[in-house]
Amino acid sequence: MADTFVKNNLSIVISFVAAVFAAGGIFAEFTALKDEIHLVHDRLDEKIITIDRIEARLLDIEKKLEYERGLLEAKKKK
Repeated sequence: MADTFVKNNLSIVISFVAAVFAAGGIFAEFTALKDEIHLVHDRLDEKIITIDRIEARLLDIEKKLEYERGLLEAKKKK
């Protein structure tokens, strides 16, 4: 009986099998994209931390330059 069902509805069975394989392929693609997004997100976090550190150093340098500029101007006025 099962053999006759498969023989009579072969296109339905093939379509079902193809749909299962397609769903598996789509799931694998989404999983790969998810992993790639996590990798990019982690790398972006590292770059943001580096940029914050550089900005902090730049502010310190600017503060020192303004202090020295003010000190030189004060010495010139004396």
